[in-house]
Amino acid sequence: MTKSIFFCAKCKTYTLNDKTCPNCEGRVVSPQPARFSIEKEKKYSIYRRKLLKEEIKK
Repeated sequence: MTKSIFFCAKCKTYTLNDKTCPNCEGRVVSPQPARFSIEKEKKYSIYRRKLLKEEIKK
């Protein structure tokens, strides 16, 4: 089982505890950015191309 690292928003320290900060009992968040998926862009690419073609025709 792998553990994730968390960042306390209140005292700005890192911890492995996923509920609250052991130092100040503050809220912890993940310091990593959200994932980006190109698949979401592919999903709507057909509609985006249709819209561009219609705009060019006008």
